[in-house]
Amino acid sequence: MNDAIRQLFPVTERYIYMNHAAISPLPRPTVEAMTRQAEQVMRHGTVKVAEWWEAIERTRQHVARLVNARPEEIAFMRNTSDGLSVIANGLRWREGENVVTAGCEFPANVYPWMRLRTYGVELRLAPERDGRIELEDLLALVDRRTRVLAVSFVQFASGFRMDLERLGEFCRRRDILFVVDAIQGLGALPFDVERFHVDAFAADGHKWLLGPEGAAILYVSSRVLDRLEP
Repeated sequence: MNDAIRQLFPVTERYIYMNHAAISPLPRPTVEAMTRQAEQVMRHGTVKVAEWWEAIERTRQHVARLVNARPEEIAFMRNTSDGLSVIANGLRWREGENVVTAGCEFPANVYPWMRLRTYGVELRLAPERDGRIELEDLLALVDRRTRVLAVSFVQFASGFRMDLERLGEFCRRRDILFVVDAIQGLGALPFDVERFHVDAFAADGHKWLLGPEGAAILYVSSRVLDRLEP
């Protein structure tokens, strides 16, 4: 590792840390930014709130560039579950529709869809095979009543990486909403919402984005924004 980069991560003084897929150790710039914010609140209360909003908007711009989105398509949430729940609860569902995902998904990408059963929406789960999710298994569950296909960018238990581009193309051709839990890959792997035809994704910042817990990203494409109720 480059020495200048290593200096940003005090954890390297004691460990070879390889568990970013759980929680990333905070680098110095993150801690310094959080400390500055806490100091401002301590010394000024809300007097400098306009500066905080400016910082939020700069962050929105950075996130948009990271994923090839427009700033107005980016919102900030508490966590991945919060973001995915906004999508699941914001759509206007009709009885008999269905959602397709994988049986090995992290609960954040299962429970929001599962509760839609109260509206007569079916949740269809593709099996995991030796740590992999075969695209054919997912696509075989899709029919004319499929409203959403929801998958993780990278699976939390196995590290299996989904072929988002192929899935996104499939969904776009059929006008199915393509929703991604991006937390396990965003920041470590390229993620392009246009190339992958992603309609919405959510990701907390405490893994590869090297941020604190409780600061998450929600992306909703302008193509589908009018389908959501706040």
